[in-house]
Amino acid sequence: MAPFYARAFGLTLAADVPLPGLSPAGAGTPDVQLHLDGFPGWYREDTHRGVEIWSSDHAESAADAAAVRSVLDGRFLVVAYGDGMEFLLSRRGDEVWVRGPEGFSPETAATYLLGPVIGLLLRLRGVVCLHGSAVAVGGNRAIAFVGDAGAGKSTIAAAFALRGERVLTDDIAALSRHGSVWEVEPGVPSVRLWDDSVALLLDTPEALPLMAAGWEKRHLDLASRGAGFSADRPLPLAGVFVLVPGPDGSGAGPRRLPLREALIALVRNTYANVLLDRDLRAAEFEALSRLVSAVPVWSVPAPASRAELDDFCAAMTRGGPG
Repeated sequence: MAPFYARAFGLTLAADVPLPGLSPAGAGTPDVQLHLDGFPGWYREDTHRGVEIWSSDHAESAADAAAVRSVLDGRFLVVAYGDGMEFLLSRRGDEVWVRGPEGFSPETAATYLLGPVIGLLLRLRGVVCLHGSAVAVGGNRAIAFVGDAGAGKSTIAAAFALRGERVLTDDIAALSRHGSVWEVEPGVPSVRLWDDSVALLLDTPEALPLMAAGWEKRHLDLASRGAGFSADRPLPLAGVFVLVPGPDGSGAGPRRLPLREALIALVRNTYANVLLDRDLRAAEFEALSRLVSAVPVWSVPAPASRAELDDFCAAMTRGGPG
């Protein structure tokens, strides 16, 4: 079977089977090879157990429970999830093998691959990734939303899509720099949402399908919404908005953060930062220092109701607080 080619997060992916959630792209030299038919023959379970370098705490479900091991003298990582899905990643960030329980579906594999696994892969490749969502405003620029878990990053992205605005990416905002201009790369044409967010936006959780069997999150398919996804090119990043939820954000207005505070906020809100080694962390710190010097970072109260979401999206579409 010919490889399945797709573009996501600025990378050309080549898989041995079509990946649900991605549209095929023209063949080219792949940045990443994806093998969904099991681990390579040279991998031996008894000799390649490796050393655990990270594990999740207080996971809300088996799908969220994860551990990462360094194997083969650090040249590969194994990411293992509580439901039996496992991924072997080259430290170079150019190859991934997938295995799972008998009969696992391509949808389940893609849910991991196009989420946390590719987020880790991007970090291994030295790509700065904000843990947040990004949308297009004004036709030719992007704004990103970051914040703690539950702050509403994905909910805001979905609200923009439902208004007919374009979403670039959800959960992982991969950035590239061209001189003094920072750009957000298009991600995957889907927004992942908890039931309460779907109910807030669409009245009932059942308005959207589950991401895959056994998963608790649902997804909003942006590809089927026409203008709901901006896939053709990256857009310049015009601003980053740190969402302040709950009592801390109530009554507070937008506030542009000074450089030092902005840098601390973005360091806290990069993707998979717990797995960075010393060199990658140093490179990230330097990149983020350049980013906050070039792009304004704002603290904004997170919208908590549908009316607040509507007002928030309308204000951001008009140009935001700045």
